[in-house]
Amino acid sequence: MNGTSGAGEVIASASEQVLKRINELYGAGLSAGAPGAIGLKGIADALGLAKQIRKPRKKISVMIVGNHSAGKSSFINWYIGERVCKTGVAIETRGFILCTSGRKRETLTGDATIRYFDYLEDLGGFQGLLPNLFTEITTSTERSFACVDFVDTPGLVDGDMKYPFPVKDSIMWMADHVDLILVFFDPATCKRTMEVVEQLNNTHHLEKIHYFMSKADEVTDERDRQRVLIQITQNLATRIRNSHAFNLPTFYLPHEDDGGLPCGIPNAIEDVCGEIDKAINQTVQKTLRQLKADCATIQAAIEQRRQQDAANRETNAARTARGALLAAGSLLALLLLAGALGARAAGAVCGAASGAAASSVCSSGLAQALRSWDARLDELLPFIAGALMCVVLALGGAAKVVWRHEPVLDRRQQKRLEEYSAVVARVAQQAELLYEQYFLTLANVEER
Repeated sequence: MNGTSGAGEVIASASEQVLKRINELYGAGLSAGAPGAIGLKGIADALGLAKQIRKPRKKISVMIVGNHSAGKSSFINWYIGERVCKTGVAIETRGFILCTSGRKRETLTGDATIRYFDYLEDLGGFQGLLPNLFTEITTSTERSFACVDFVDTPGLVDGDMKYPFPVKDSIMWMADHVDLILVFFDPATCKRTMEVVEQLNNTHHLEKIHYFMSKADEVTDERDRQRVLIQITQNLATRIRNSHAFNLPTFYLPHEDDGGLPCGIPNAIEDVCGEIDKAINQTVQKTLRQLKADCATIQAAIEQRRQQDAANRETNAARTARGALLAAGSLLALLLLAGALGARAAGAVCGAASGAAASSVCSSGLAQALRSWDARLDELLPFIAGALMCVVLALGGAAKVVWRHEPVLDRRQQKRLEEYSAVVARVAQQAELLYEQYFLTLANVEER
């Protein structure tokens, strides 16, 4: 049962291509590797949308939770057709092991795992976890593994078992960052597993949790198997929400020797694979919707920048006009002050002047006018000069305040916005094309 059906291969391939292409559109952009190419994430960061626009992952993350004998690692090995996780009677998995597909077989330790999966950065904050965090990279392309990252969690046991890190808290943290949570129960259930399940049910993860009883072939008697199912169901009834619709399918891994299979035991292992495929399909659709929504968000931000720039230019023009009027008023006040001071000076000069030349100057029309003003303003001049000086200072200060300009985009910035808008528009068209192609593939598969 290590192969996949033709329809499954087609859907898995289509899902992988869509997720990979969307990841490229966020990262390298439409022209990957071309000089000056920029993706949606780069545009979003340049527009101050770094927190709103996040680059989606190329694969879904599936976390498997259960006690140490529930067969979590064995299922992963079976699914990818390769032994990458240790299995056995002993508690083999005491840390987190991530399994992903890549170009070559490789094992990464804690720090390298954090760098490989950047969303795990905060996971390193749990004391003692990094030395117990590993990634197994394999070249397997079995089933839908090209679209899946498995998270094999520590085997849960009761008693005095001590973990080198806060196991429950780290599982709860990981639950926030995965797309699907599979909970495996085997006939030997444990209290700690039930406590983790209860915590998961008290969060918003309800829709992505699915329960299975593993190793069903170890209970060959139908009555014993039903007794185990009832026991698990009763233990879960008070710990999970929507327990009235609770379903606990049983499965076991196919035996290498088909002749030894207990033929009468129901095996829902394809249902487990079906939940993974369903999660992939939902993630593809969600990521396509996210791509379209992010394009709309970025275009709205660009349009807002343009409108703000136009509004700032109008504001600056109005402020320039008001500033010019205030400056003209200030200049007029200066002229009046100069005239008053000139009148005072003319009276003093002509009163002390002697000689034909001085008499000729002082008898001119301008001098006579200034002297007449001097006679009238002799007593009021200090008050008038002070008032005019205050007016000059007030108008000058007001002009300085009013004349402040709002920032506007230069030609280079305007051109960059145009380029951003054009790129986002083309990405939006690409999103529509990906959407149509993906659902056309699904429709063709259903018709077969």
